[in-house]
Amino acid sequence: MYFDYSRLKRYHTYSAIKPIVKVLSHIVYSSECIGRENVPSEGRLIIACNHIGTPDPAFIVANCPRRVHFMAKSEIFEKRFLAEFFARMNAFPVVRKSADRKALRYALKVLEKDWVLGIFPEGRRVRDSESVSPVDGLSGVGYLARTSGADVLPCCLYRIPGDGKFRPVVKVIFGRVIKNCDLGFKGENKSKETKNATEIIMNEIKALWNRANEGESNET
Repeated sequence: MYFDYSRLKRYHTYSAIKPIVKVLSHIVYSSECIGRENVPSEGRLIIACNHIGTPDPAFIVANCPRRVHFMAKSEIFEKRFLAEFFARMNAFPVVRKSADRKALRYALKVLEKDWVLGIFPEGRRVRDSESVSPVDGLSGVGYLARTSGADVLPCCLYRIPGDGKFRPVVKVIFGRVIKNCDLGFKGENKSKETKNATEIIMNEIKALWNRANEGESNET
């Protein structure tokens, strides 16, 4: 795997490519952003989002006013060219279904700088054949929130498939910030508090998806 965890990186490539990503999100998809004003202009922040497809980070990059450092699956860092590109887009690898200490330490360094960390708590893409709505999250997002003291911004990606005549629609929905003090961290039972915090975060993401789905149902 090609990635150096030893120093924190922040490339200008992200800013250069962001306008291209934004244009492509409107050409390939009919993209819409709701709640951009909910993104805090400063301070350490975790953006926690459901995961519906490969382009998901691109939709967040295109619509989030702040630069985001993403936790990405380690498999895309196995080829040097791709590893270099994603690293320059401020992504870093995490080995899924494991307590990847290197990735967690790197994520905490990002947050210590008062930067923005992007994470998909489900740990995998939830395909239409399984379920369209978000599923339960892994405890990593709760751990990072508890350890860093960062606030969490729930984000929902809601997709309406195209029918051959119209492009697929993807709505990027930023919810209201969950303050760290509202996640129930008291230091009494860290394992239980981490699990409960993850559940609070995922419930907010699910609520965003449900509202988007209800709105779509009312329009049909």
